[in-house]
Amino acid sequence: MIKKIYYILASAVVLMSFAACSLKEDPIFSETASQRSGENLEKVRTVLTAAPNGWLMSYYGNLSIGGYNIMVKFEGDSATVASEKWGANHVAGLDASGKAVKSTSHFKLELSMGTVLSFDSYNPTIHYFSMPNNPDYTYDTADGLSGDMEFRVMHASADSVVMRGKKSNNKIVMTPIPVDRTWESIISEASATETYMSSRSYTLAGAALPEGKKITATSNGGYRSLVFEYRDQYGQKQTVVAPYIVKDDGFEFYREVDVDGIKLNGLLKGTTDDYFVFRNNPQLQLDSYMPTLAENILTGTWYQRYGDVGAYAKPFWDAMLEKLKTYGKNKDEVKIYTATVGMTTDNKLACSMTTSTDAPYWGFSGDVLNEEGTRVKFTQMPSVNNKAGKAYRKIGWDKVLDCIYGHTFDLTCDYQRRPSWIRMTDVDDPTNVITVYSTPSYFMEDQSYYQDKN
Repeated sequence: MIKKIYYILASAVVLMSFAACSLKEDPIFSETASQRSGENLEKVRTVLTAAPNGWLMSYYGNLSIGGYNIMVKFEGDSATVASEKWGANHVAGLDASGKAVKSTSHFKLELSMGTVLSFDSYNPTIHYFSMPNNPDYTYDTADGLSGDMEFRVMHASADSVVMRGKKSNNKIVMTPIPVDRTWESIISEASATETYMSSRSYTLAGAALPEGKKITATSNGGYRSLVFEYRDQYGQKQTVVAPYIVKDDGFEFYREVDVDGIKLNGLLKGTTDDYFVFRNNPQLQLDSYMPTLAENILTGTWYQRYGDVGAYAKPFWDAMLEKLKTYGKNKDEVKIYTATVGMTTDNKLACSMTTSTDAPYWGFSGDVLNEEGTRVKFTQMPSVNNKAGKAYRKIGWDKVLDCIYGHTFDLTCDYQRRPSWIRMTDVDDPTNVITVYSTPSYFMEDQSYYQDKN
């Protein structure tokens, strides 16, 4: 028995020795992990700098805002960047002569759980998307547009570079820009496509739409995302948001979405703006609808800005703002964050505000006075209000509301298919002009108003 145990142990030692020798003599890798990582880093650098006309980046930050086209050319340790223009303070877009606005800064590649591409010195074009407290997007967030300036490289080849935002984890794809395509054309063609395809609302249609299904879509304010809406089996409203980026041939969705069991992914520009066919299913389309300006006002939420208050209403706003300076619990100042006309968050048609302490609203009805939907009369509905609404009327909001209620307005806009602003001009007094905006924005554009002065 002892001899048998000895034989088994001896055999095991021989096998272990053989395995150890085999590992030494026949290694799986001929290089260390650090060597392989360094080679991958240099491979990525070679790929990035090899594109003669640079790369077209499909860039996403805050997904509800959608994606933007960014052009980047890597040379040595420098990156030259151009982009579609997002806001007034964005160093991007086309200049007065039609040339792409470009910014050049340093970039680096480093090893940090893989290869990371970093725009590590300030570039006003691309860092605009990641800067906190973005001056063009200060609505309820300190994160700005929630973009990235560091990207984990997941794949790199001559055909494409696939990355993930280090902070957001958003998928970012770059493809080489053909040498015969200008950066200016990318910006201008995307703008033309967006204008052509824009509609405030759409209806899903087509041969592949199951009978009985009703699905609509609306644009998310001035942002690049579609909000699909349908009723589930219990009659409850359901929404699905589809962020997209604009290309010369249509909209590309960030990802495929499932809307009431129907897979949808991107829209083609086509040859008519009456409808747009889906990229993944030509038997499905979105029929566009152009509501009247009155419909826009009465079904949407529209934001007022102090800088666009007309001469008629301005003294009343100023009087209320003066009283708000000591309206707080300890005689501190109450700030107005937003002032809106249209639908509230709980689907009431009203003028409303959000302030640092309250959210007052006061209802109204709107009578459309012509077929074109460009003339409307607003009538107050005192039954639609809240406690804060009653309180604010006592400190001057009643005079502000009286500039709207009981008045008839002619409506004009910048682009009727999807207006970014609507101007309401009193038919009886042209000094009573109220301009409202589709994109959420603070009432006071002067950001010093919101800073604590104590």
